[in-house]
Amino acid sequence: MVDFINEVEEELRKDDYNRLLKKYGPIIGVILFLIVAGAAFLEWQEYAQDKSAQKVAAVYTAADTALEAGDLNDATEQFIALGETGPEGYAGLSLMRAAAIRHEQGDLASAILYFDQAAAKFSTPRHKQLAQLKSAYLLADQGAYSDVVTRMTPLIEENAPYEFLARELLGFAQQQSGNESAAREQFAYLTAIPGVPQTVKQRAEQSMALMNAESVINAPEPVLNTPTDEPTEPTETDATDED
Repeated sequence: MVDFINEVEEELRKDDYNRLLKKYGPIIGVILFLIVAGAAFLEWQEYAQDKSAQKVAAVYTAADTALEAGDLNDATEQFIALGETGPEGYAGLSLMRAAAIRHEQGDLASAILYFDQAAAKFSTPRHKQLAQLKSAYLLADQGAYSDVVTRMTPLIEENAPYEFLARELLGFAQQQSGNESAAREQFAYLTAIPGVPQTVKQRAEQSMALMNAESVINAPEPVLNTPTDEPTEPTETDATDED
């Protein structure tokens, strides 16, 4: 009797399972298909990214090899090409390498251009502002101080990656532009704020001392009272002498 009851219950469970399968089977099949397809797509995407990264790394290595071999123009061309087509990190770094080569060759205009392009490629503030700072240094070498002041102003915000170097360069550009009061403000800040690198602080102190010395040298000399040449009336002694 017990076996018969168990068989009946088993048949009922099978009937319930078949009804559920007929009702929800297509939906379950679609869900399983999507899971399998999604897993396959993720694996393919990871594979494609790995292949792409390997290809980019190979191009960068080839450019670096050409640079080590002394073929500066070929290396620069490859770095520039990678800067146009490569992913963000490789693109920005490649353009900075191209800028460094042009700087060594004395082509400052191209070096500034590639540093600016590298800054546009980077999204992280540290890398972006490093490229901007390098470009500004080259502009300062060319005497484009007003351009340097414009470029450095956004980089001196508190806790910016290169705040202190940017302030130092800004102060230098302001000094060279004749705005000594603004330059003193930057140098004074660098000498007073904790956390400034010692080398930057020392250069700021030297710049302030130099400006003070120049102010003393260029200060107008005081006007001294000089005797007048107005004629005086003759005294009795003078009259006697004349006699």
